[in-house]
This record gives sequence, C-alpha cells and structure tokens, in this order.
Amino acid sequence: MENNIVSSHDSGENHASIDIDSLRQKLSQRSNPSLGTTICIYRVHKRIRKMNEDAYTPDMVSIGPYYRGMENLNPMEDLKLQYAQALLDRTRNGTSLEEYVEALKELEAEARGCYSEPIELSPKEFLEMMLLDGFFIIELFRKISRYVPVDVNDPIFYSISKKARVVRDLVLLENQIPISVLQRLFDLSKDPNDRLTLIEMALYYFDDLVPQAMHRYRQNNMNIRHDHLLDLLSYTFSISLPTIDEPPLLSTPLESLPCVVELRRSGVKFKKSLTSNSLIDVKFNKGVFEIPLLCITDYTDSFFRNLIAYEQYRFRGKHYITSYAILMDYLINSSDDVAFLRDRGIIMNHLGDDNKVSSLFSNLCSEVTHSDFYYSELCDKVNRYYKRRCHQWRATLKGDYCNNPWTIISVVAAIVLLFLTAWGTVFTTLQVYNVHA
Repeated sequence: MENNIVSSHDSGENHASIDIDSLRQKLSQRSNPSLGTTICIYRVHKRIRKMNEDAYTPDMVSIGPYYRGMENLNPMEDLKLQYAQALLDRTRNGTSLEEYVEALKELEAEARGCYSEPIELSPKEFLEMMLLDGFFIIELFRKISRYVPVDVNDPIFYSISKKARVVRDLVLLENQIPISVLQRLFDLSKDPNDRLTLIEMALYYFDDLVPQAMHRYRQNNMNIRHDHLLDLLSYTFSISLPTIDEPPLLSTPLESLPCVVELRRSGVKFKKSLTSNSLIDVKFNKGVFEIPLLCITDYTDSFFRNLIAYEQYRFRGKHYITSYAILMDYLINSSDDVAFLRDRGIIMNHLGDDNKVSSLFSNLCSEVTHSDFYYSELCDKVNRYYKRRCHQWRATLKGDYCNNPWTIISVVAAIVLLFLTAWGTVFTTLQVYNVHA
C-alpha cells in the first residue's frame, strides 16, 4: 500500500509530516476558478467597523443570515410572517407556497455563494429565511408604491421614526440578500396592478436617500445586473456622470485641496448645481465650484459608510462615493466651511449643528484605503487656480476694498486724487521746462 504520509528526512531536521490525502481534499474543495468573484455581501472589516460600530448594525430588522436571531430584532420577525401571509393570500390563485419554495431551491447554491462567510444554516432554515425576508422587502416596496394597501396596525407605516430606521437597515452592507432572490419572488407574485418593475419600486422606496434615482435609471435604460439593494443604490450615483480618462491603477490624490474658506480668499466661487443629475457630479470651471445639493440627515453617516465599505470590497467599479467623501473632507475643515456651503444652498443640514457635519466628513474615510480617486483632474485644476497670485490679489482687493459702496467711493476718490496729483506734477514740470527753454 502506498504511503500517503510524507515526512522530511533532511539531515536529522525535525519537520512536520504532510498528509497528502488530506491536502488533496482541501485543494479540491477550494478549487474554484472564479476566486470568489460571486461574493458580494461582505462582513465589514473590523478596522473600518471600529470607527462607528452602530453605522453597520441593524437596529430594527434583520435581513439575511448575519444578524438572524438577534434578540433586539425579533419583534420584526412576527411582522415578516404577517407580510408573507398577506402576499400568499393575495396570490394563492396564481402561485402556491410550494412553488415559491421550489423556485428558491434552484437559487440556494448561488445565494449561499454571495456571502463572504460560510452560512451555518440547514437548507430548510436558509430557504425559510430567504422566503420570509424576500416577501417582507417586496411587500414593503408595494406598500410604499401604493399597489398594496397598508394595514391600519402596521407598525412601520404609522411611525415616522420606525419607517426611517427600516430604510436605514435595508441599505446596510451586512444586511442584504441577493437581488436574484427578490427578483424571482417578485416575478412569481407579480400582479396586474404592478406597473413598476422591482428595480423601479426599490428606487422609489429609497428616494429620500437617492433623490430622482428612478428617473435617471429609466433614462439610461441599461440592462445592468445588480447584486443587492446597496449595490443598486451605489450604481445610481454613477449613472449620469461624465466619462473621464482612466486614472493610473490604484491612483491616489497627490495633493489635497484647501478648504472652502481658504479657496474663497483666492477668489474661488461656490454655487449649487442646478443641472446635475447626480449628487457626486461636482464640477470646477473658471474659478467656480458647482456642487449638487447634499441633504444631511441622521442616517447620512450610516448610508455613506456602508457604500464606502462596499467599495472597499467589490471587484468592479470605481470608488465614486469614497472619492466624494474625500473631496468633501478636503473642502470642509470647520463649521465655517459648512455654514458658507449651507448659505449657498449646497448643504441642507438637518443635524442642526454645523460642527456635526464637519465631523461627519472628517471621519468617514478613516481606516479606508484610498484608491482610484475620481476627482484627481478636478483637484489639479483647483490647485492651479488657487496658486495663481493674480487671483489672490484680485480676491483681496475685492474683499478688502470693494465690500460696500462707501469703501468703493473712497477707493475711486483716492485713485482720482492720485491721478490729479500726478497730472499736476507733470504739468508743473512741463511749465518749468518751457520757461528755462
């Protein structure tokens, strides 16, 4: 019999033996040519998570396996059952519960492969979780779209706070199920009254987070496959962005920007963009920054953090939100910067304190790897403009001497007096010269 235990006999050295059969088994189990490219639902790295633990953790509803069974989220499990029963009652003439389960069985292997960690649930538990979570999300979308009536006792729709917290929980990176599961359940439960697609219903539901996303998505009409709801929202930010030259691989911003207050001293102007279709479509041209409106709420920090965490892991796509957060961190160093942008209609601050907005952007990208910076060219243009002394002199003159009518009159009078004095001197000199001549 062949000996499958190999040990080292190099000059008496004591090396561990290798079990060839065991090694072959491990290699065969991991021989996946895709190298994990199907993974799209990740655990947030502890290095990033430690900056704000709550931003990545659901506090109302658990979706998917990572937070399943947490005691503080259990109250919503009964509501999931109510939503599921309502959907089954409404579609019982078209699709049975058995048919929904059979359809999900076909997706089980694919769905498990979407998670970055092995899911320690039996097939029965996993399918039940996907079914109830999927039904819950679909019914939620249909209720907000008014295709399904809202029950008078529904705890989500009759509490503004709970409604907002559920929206927040559904865009957490760790709190996702594959969109393929949602799409299959949606198709099987489709009603003639459903005039919107699943994607359109989702974008309508998240309109407070990404305004006008459904309109932009329809305009592009692209057949794009999305991994989950957070991936869908991440995509909507980049739909309308202009194409730029590809930056060098793993390029990083070489030089940061001065803040708003400092840029203003160099004559840079700031105005709210009225034509942009995307929050992150920031422009700079001829000394003018055009920045789309940013509405800061209690959930902005959590939403941005999860988008940034997702960009850290995904295999494709640019780091648009990470780049935007870095750019805003450059521009905002203090409450004075926030106050100015707020006065210009660029920031709408629902937090009440400008210092909180400044702190938000200062911390968003802590412990985050900066790569593929989208605004490299823009930053270069701004810095070149800022460093031209003529712009600084002109801004100083305008700020110090032309900030009110009386100062302007004084400056003009001084210039006229200087001119007359010079002219008088020249005239007197010419007279003396003529006399001597």
